[in-house]
Amino acid sequence: MPTRNLFRLTLPLAVVLAARLAAAEDPKTLLGKWMQPNVGAPMSGGDLGTVQKSLQLVADKPPPKKDYPNWVAMSKQGADAAGKQDVDGVKKSCKDCHDTYREKYRKEQVSRPFP
Repeated sequence: MPTRNLFRLTLPLAVVLAARLAAAEDPKTLLGKWMQPNVGAPMSGGDLGTVQKSLQLVADKPPPKKDYPNWVAMSKQGADAAGKQDVDGVKKSCKDCHDTYREKYRKEQVSRPFP
């Protein structure tokens, strides 16, 4: 009986997780496609050394338009946080940048090559 109860408890969770994975959004820009294996995957795996290097590269290659004034600072904050093994700091930097620039970047820089 305990196995049956465990199954009843975990099945709904498995369905929810599967639905979230199916609904995961594909990157809309070349930067987004680069970010997944170079920031997202290393972050998920705890490889903050790679995250640090990748976010430093993002800081070193900002968009050409002057409409992204905090891009470099936000990217460097994330790189610095990764160097200090500060996962929360990295997440904050990513969230701040995405909240500030994601939609604008998707509209203006969709085909911008990166790196």
